Amino acid sequence: MGLFLYRNSCEIMYEQLINDINEQRTLKRYIKERDPYEILKNLVVSLVSGERVVLLDSDFSEEETRNLGLSAEELNEEIVLNKRKIDSFDELLTNIQENNDNWEIVLYTSGTTGRPKRVAHKLDSITRGVKMSEKYTNNIWAFAYNPTHFAGLQVFFQAFYNQNPMIYIFDMDRKEIESVLRKYNVTHISATPTFYRSILPYIGGVMPSVERVTMGGEKYDRDLENQLLNIFPNADVRNIYASTEAGSIFSAKGDIFSISTRIADKVRFAEDNELLIHKSLLGESDTFQLDGDWYRTGDIVERIDESHFRFVSRKTEMINVGGYKVNPHEVEDEIKKIDGVLDAIVKARNNRITGNILVAEVKIKDGIDKGEKEREIIRTLESRLQNWKVPRMFTFVDEIELTRTGKKVRK
Repeated sequence: MGLFLYRNSCEIMYEQLINDINEQRTLKRYIKERDPYEILKNLVVSLVSGERVVLLDSDFSEEETRNLGLSAEELNEEIVLNKRKIDSFDELLTNIQENNDNWEIVLYTSGTTGRPKRVAHKLDSITRGVKMSEKYTNNIWAFAYNPTHFAGLQVFFQAFYNQNPMIYIFDMDRKEIESVLRKYNVTHISATPTFYRSILPYIGGVMPSVERVTMGGEKYDRDLENQLLNIFPNADVRNIYASTEAGSIFSAKGDIFSISTRIADKVRFAEDNELLIHKSLLGESDTFQLDGDWYRTGDIVERIDESHFRFVSRKTEMINVGGYKVNPHEVEDEIKKIDGVLDAIVKARNNRITGNILVAEVKIKDGIDKGEKEREIIRTLESRLQNWKVPRMFTFVDEIELTRTGKKVRK
């Protein structure tokens, strides 16, 4: 039946997945595993059984789980399974379809700021963007997301429903990724822009096998797309707008998203250009704060026309510097254009005079003099940006700190 998952030099076939599902007698309601295979296997078991499950990060501390309102008794709840033996992948899909109405998955948002929110999805909403047909059967996916979060689940369902192999590279040593992508002739990669930037220095040649490169979870970066096309010249690059609350909604070539006629009546823009989506597109959560029938996404956009927009920033990411609102993405984009800079993040630091000042963490190529590079960055920013947008402090780092989902930490 072919390869299901590769990780840490271990290959797990679809046949083994089915055997393991048949042998499993109980299922934990709260899936909190470190091994990606255990996470995905238990997810499939829940689908086959029609059982509601909750996905949690394996490194959630006791304090974090308490803050989510979860007790030790809940975390250890086990379900005794009553299911029939499965003999083939088609039979597996049939079982999942038969239990479609009963199944539900609960996720916790894990953005760059704020307390995680609990969101529940039925199978229809979480697989809204999944495509199935014979033309997808030869796809080979690089799995570059955390499998307990929405973006990772999107890759899983797209690959799983088409019985595709998944090559797990999310936690792989960056120096090993190129050889693994080549070994398995990966055709599809989906990751955050930050993840792509972290692997670019370690990829030494062109990879013609890659047909589709998808980026999401962070602001689109045209320079990054050009770098990716140099490595993956045959790839179609797509920019995805998705959220744990609503799932996959928009897709674009470049940074301008188009609102399809199918959901045109379910998308609005507030007076301050915050993107609003209708509650019918959302999963279920008791933490959603609706404005009538509309959910405020927290995303500030630039409206091109009534059916097109460009993402600008998260509302919570805008930084007030002496009364001026600064979009950190704008500053980061200018820093990343400078030769020798691999990545950067701009944050706020409290200041008793201006309220905040901007500080920047910058990752540069090996062997570059940090003092000279800092002077170059300051000179460049002063020539391109207003004074209040220029960071007052720079720190050079080996790696940019990431959230559990692979996004930059902006706290």
